[in-house]
Amino acid sequence: MKNLLAFGSTHIVLKAESVLQDQDIPFRLNPAPSALTAYCDLVITVDGDIIDKVVIALNDAGITPKGVYRKEKSEYVKL
Repeated sequence: MKNLLAFGSTHIVLKAESVLQDQDIPFRLNPAPSALTAYCDLVITVDGDIIDKVVIALNDAGITPKGVYRKEKSEYVKL
């Protein structure tokens, strides 16, 4: 299952992208679904089984996502 991480700005998303690349953590940078565009136009998508590793890596770098979401049916549920 995929999880989406939303941030407050494109600048922070790109900073998070750099952190994940430096640590060889697999992710995808995607346009934000319309339900999440209030946060930013981009989200980072990761496999659900590594979400804890991703959040720890970002927190260690001083980056805190505005929200972590999982898609359930047609809605995004905040974790």
